[in-house]
Amino acid sequence: MRNKFFTQNLSERQLEILKLLFENDYLQNELQDILSMTAPNLHYHLSRLEENNLIQKNTLYKIGNAKINKILLTPTARQAIRDILGYKIENYTLITGFGTLGTGYMLPDIVYENLRELHYPISRIVCFTSQDAIKKRNEHQKEENLQKIDKYIKFIYEDYRYIESEFFKTVEDILSNEMKTAYIIIDLTPLSKLFSFQLLEIANKYQLPCVYLGKDKNGNNKLFSMSNMKIEGQIDPFN
Repeated sequence: MRNKFFTQNLSERQLEILKLLFENDYLQNELQDILSMTAPNLHYHLSRLEENNLIQKNTLYKIGNAKINKILLTPTARQAIRDILGYKIENYTLITGFGTLGTGYMLPDIVYENLRELHYPISRIVCFTSQDAIKKRNEHQKEENLQKIDKYIKFIYEDYRYIESEFFKTVEDILSNEMKTAYIIIDLTPLSKLFSFQLLEIANKYQLPCVYLGKDKNGNNKLFSMSNMKIEGQIDPFN
């Protein structure tokens, strides 16, 4: 498998296909209709993109010898494709969360401040949480001068612990949508262990940075970098 993405000599048609797929996945026949292309011509362009690890085809089902293919970007190629298309992004979004236990409502603020101290230009905070936890945070918001949360993604707490829940069905789509407008950093600390494992799996798939809030030997908060199901060490400053 190639370990780099081919980014030169793409045709205008291939760039047009990448632009469409950057926004949505499509069935192959849907792309053919949108682009007003013949099946052989579309097949040629898709094959070139697939050979260079920019897109992938998932066969949903077969009808006789015909395949119904879903066309989507290769997950780990999204950043490269964003650069190819000239979509310049300077914003960083922190994906984190909090629950109702103790002072857990402060977790987004602690992680945010630690990242800012390391010079990460965080401009947006998105939190997975529950309605009860939001209520608790709001009770402390003004008195403790907590950070503004730009977006809440709300599920009942049990959903973060149940592998067949709505959270597990939709979390990848939610994060993929956030990646369209910003680089994202994932905080694995909050909520349930299943929440952490699921987000780490997605981070590995999309090659996204993720952190875990722990303590040093003196009991001070420290962010640790994690990937590939292991702790990499203390997170490095942004440069």
